[in-house]
Amino acid sequence: GGRGWIALALVVFAGWNPMKALWGAYLFGGVDSLNLYLQASGARVSAHILMMLPYIVTILVLWIATRRVVRARVGAPAALGLAYSREEKR
Repeated sequence: GGRGWIALALVVFAGWNPMKALWGAYLFGGVDSLNLYLQASGARVSAHILMMLPYIVTILVLWIATRRVVRARVGAPAALGLAYSREEKR
C-alpha cells in the first residue's frame, strides 16, 4: 500500500541518525493516524484527500531533506544523488 516508500523516505530523512529516524517514524505515524482520526470524526474533507496526507507529507519531507544545503549539513555521502559511471579496465 505504499508504506515501503514512506519507510525509504524515513531512512533518507533520518540522515544516518537513529534519533532522527525515531522522530521521523513518529511524524509519519502521526500523520497516518491523523488521517484515520479525521475520517472517524466526520471531517468534511474527501476521504481520498485524507488518505493522501501521509504521502504528501513524505514528499515534502523528502524535498526538504534532499536539498544540497541540508545534505551537506547532516553529513550525507558526497556522491549521494550523483550518477555512477564505471571505469572500463584496459
